[in-house]
Amino acid sequence: MSRGGRGRPRRAGEAAVVSGVARGVEGASEYAVDERGNPFWIYSSPAGPLEITINLAKPEKDPRDIASAAGATLGGAALEATPAGEGEAAAATVEGDAREGAPSVPTTCDLCWEPSGEDGPAHLRRSGAPVTEVALGGEPWAWWFSPYGYFPEHLIVASCEHRPMAIDHGTIARLLDFSDAYPRWFIGSNADLPIVGGSLLGHDHFQGGGHRFPLMNVPIARAFSIEGLESVEAGIVRWPASVVRLRSCDRRLLAEAACRVLDAWRPFSFEECDIRALSLVPDDGREGAVSASGALASPARFVQHNTANPILWREGDDYVMDLVLRNNRTTPEHPFGLFHVPERLFHIKKENIGLIEIMGRAILPARLAAELPAIKDECSRAFYEILVATGVFKDDAAGRRGWEAFLATI
Repeated sequence: MSRGGRGRPRRAGEAAVVSGVARGVEGASEYAVDERGNPFWIYSSPAGPLEITINLAKPEKDPRDIASAAGATLGGAALEATPAGEGEAAAATVEGDAREGAPSVPTTCDLCWEPSGEDGPAHLRRSGAPVTEVALGGEPWAWWFSPYGYFPEHLIVASCEHRPMAIDHGTIARLLDFSDAYPRWFIGSNADLPIVGGSLLGHDHFQGGGHRFPLMNVPIARAFSIEGLESVEAGIVRWPASVVRLRSCDRRLLAEAACRVLDAWRPFSFEECDIRALSLVPDDGREGAVSASGALASPARFVQHNTANPILWREGDDYVMDLVLRNNRTTPEHPFGLFHVPERLFHIKKENIGLIEIMGRAILPARLAAELPAIKDECSRAFYEILVATGVFKDDAAGRRGWEAFLATI
């Protein structure tokens, strides 16, 4: 692949998959099969059409293994605890994942790549496969087509530096840079915390491609304005997960609005919806590390819980960005997460709900294929219920109060 290319025409097989998904098999016992042999169908959910797929190639991962590989706990990216008495205000100033006693984290992975140079064109370090270099935010990044092909023209876009996932202002700028370079592709990021992040947290990367997901087709349920940025269209999306949508033809204004939303969400707490931005946890990951006297139990640390999935695409001259609000808080009653797959549905899906699935395309484990078509309807209903579970602001009175409280902070 050449450096800085503008993409390529869609492969014939990919076009066939797109048309097959669009036709779908609604409300029937049958299902379609894509060119890779993966079963798929369309489910007419209360939120609109959802895309259900079973991927025969992707290995199924346990959320605990994903967290461990990134050197984190299930409760969130572990942070050093502040001394007793300094409280959450001090914790909010702690950044990153560096800490004494953290699990060892691999220094290379499948996303590591070598830039072009004496060793030849840019390529993946482990497989030697070629990649296309692109500058994002003034940094060297590269993209290539995913071997799993979850959707047409499925791209992986990775930093040259092996560093943990991070959702911050730089992320927004890099997504916009990619969209300017390849305007016909969407681009988005998994979250940067366990439970709500993707299956690889240890290397900063995005995903993108030539597919229009169900989330992109649903309307705004309620518009709102951001003070000082009234020209940016903003609204709450009609979707089971909690999503803010921003639209503007002005890149700078859209970036400022997105950063405002992200900055407001990171420290936001609302107990009525079980949303906490930070928790004190002992080393086993459970909340409740503060004794009755108020002293900090030892060993204990702060974990952060709020993050987001930023998703960007173009519609004419407009940039459109969805920010899916995520929270990875756990409790003794919900050790895998309050906003994660309900445990009674683990026989369908246990792995983290990442970028692709939060946009309405289920990637279910290969073990389910043997049970088709008998399990098809159960899979469909379960995926919709899983999307509802990820929403930090549910579609009820408490959720509406939560939305009001959050919007007031932007």
